[in-house]
Amino acid sequence: MTDQEQIVGAVVDGRPEVEAPGEPEVDIQELKSGIQMAVARRQAAGQTSFIDASARLLELLSRDVSSLYSNSAEGGFRSQPEFIPNHDDHYHMRDLLKYHDREFVWNAYRAVLKREPDSEGLSAFLQKLRSGRFNKIDVLAGLRFSPEGKRNQVTIEGLRLPATVRRLYRVPVIGYVVELVVGVSRLPSLIRNQRQIENHLIAQQTLLADQFHQTTAELRESFALSLSRLEQQQQAMARAQHQQVAALFREQQKASRNGNVPVSKSDSRDRRLVRDELYAAFENQFRGAPEQIKKSLKIYLPLLKDAGITSDVLDLGSGRGEWLELLRDEGVQARGVESNRAMVGTQHCQALEIVEAGAIAYLRGLPDNSLRAVTAFHFVEHIGLAELIDLLDEIKRVLKPGGLLVVETPNPKNLVVGACNFYSDPTHHKPLFPETLEFILNHRGFVRTQLQYLHPVEGSPFQDGSEASQALNSWLFSARDFAIIGWKA
Repeated sequence: MTDQEQIVGAVVDGRPEVEAPGEPEVDIQELKSGIQMAVARRQAAGQTSFIDASARLLELLSRDVSSLYSNSAEGGFRSQPEFIPNHDDHYHMRDLLKYHDREFVWNAYRAVLKREPDSEGLSAFLQKLRSGRFNKIDVLAGLRFSPEGKRNQVTIEGLRLPATVRRLYRVPVIGYVVELVVGVSRLPSLIRNQRQIENHLIAQQTLLADQFHQTTAELRESFALSLSRLEQQQQAMARAQHQQVAALFREQQKASRNGNVPVSKSDSRDRRLVRDELYAAFENQFRGAPEQIKKSLKIYLPLLKDAGITSDVLDLGSGRGEWLELLRDEGVQARGVESNRAMVGTQHCQALEIVEAGAIAYLRGLPDNSLRAVTAFHFVEHIGLAELIDLLDEIKRVLKPGGLLVVETPNPKNLVVGACNFYSDPTHHKPLFPETLEFILNHRGFVRTQLQYLHPVEGSPFQDGSEASQALNSWLFSARDFAIIGWKA
């Protein structure tokens, strides 16, 4: 392993640096002075410092993802013209008759009674209109000549005569004759109106089709823009991370040359504990409340119950011990492995059976066919491919025939997770594609593998069923994590 690989491994994975036994202790003041001089020279040369790169990365991770799918469409589609009340309270009947159904009743209330309709009045008038017992003249007359309408004294020119005729229709015998005469005399007008309605419906269908095509085009354009922004942010974060690690490595190299002294064993151990404490604090702030984590892990309990597993369970990367605590409460005998000394040393974890060790090293110390189940929640994304293969081979070796493996990790199919949130944890290696991880498990000999997608994002605005909305919902609001379950044959 090169010097650079040793340093990057210590920073990213939390592993202790290579120790140099028997070498002299470090002069801390001299080392600090060397680092300060190296940083000053980098800044004078115009090179990116570790702090600047970290600030850039923090800025990128703090951006509001919701801006990627902000609604670009302003205003709504209207199939009927907008109604604007007259300030002088004077209308012609034609001003209101051009509206239909709910829009007509709603605008009639606003014009005549100067308010929006109450739910009971709106429902009653709509029912009478749709049944054919009332027409628009009846609605306008009912509102205008009601006690409230008389108080408002709104003028509707041309309403009184047709309203009187409509009242005559309700007089027995005479009303029938009057309606028949009026109907015959209005037959040409009714035919003309029928043609107008047909043309109106055709025009509305055309308008709806145009609006649909326009909305679809806008969604496609917005979607393409969102993907472009995601790609740009991902590239920017990758550059910032590269600058961060590269700057740290170069500054450490220069500081070591200037100081010309090795790092002592005790200082290496102290710095590892500082990193462990830092990551433990990071987990406490960003991982979520322990009770919330325990609640999300309860979905795996039926797996153990159905398989009759009540003992010999090993949890890799136990962290704060939520899963082990849940198993203990369910009467399942389990132990954990955790390399973070600060987490293992907490009073809560000391009450559980957790060993401070690396996962692969601990598994190599176990006999063949000694475990009934191995679990790893948000662990495999912290290691590389070679370590993952070694890990799976060791797990398969120590599991008994019919033993269970459960792995949970972030889901990169959710673009916000895969392109942004994943990198908020500085110890993450790279996202694992669900089908790729399933392939690796199958290739290493696990059988009956099954993928489960977990923890979808709530509040998706893309629910209208269109193809574009389904794609946006899948990529931006789908499951944030996935689990893969496998068995030893």
